[in-house]
Amino acid sequence: MSSCVQEGVLRGRPFGGVMMLVNRKMKAEVVCAADRFVVVATGNPLIVNVYVPCAGSNDRLLEYERCVK
Repeated sequence: MSSCVQEGVLRGRPFGGVMMLVNRKMKAEVVCAADRFVVVATGNPLIVNVYVPCAGSNDRLLEYERCVK
């Protein structure tokens, strides 16, 4: 893993993740962030962005459980 990190930005499997772009006018605040989800408050609405693994992932059920805990 350390050799991969030294090569630059990690893209694609298994290095995926989540991100959000929010306009500054919305005055967003990050409520919670982890490897597979980001929760952002933008005034009244709460925006949740979740990356869930596909059926081809070996540990997908475990990852689902981690996201909802």
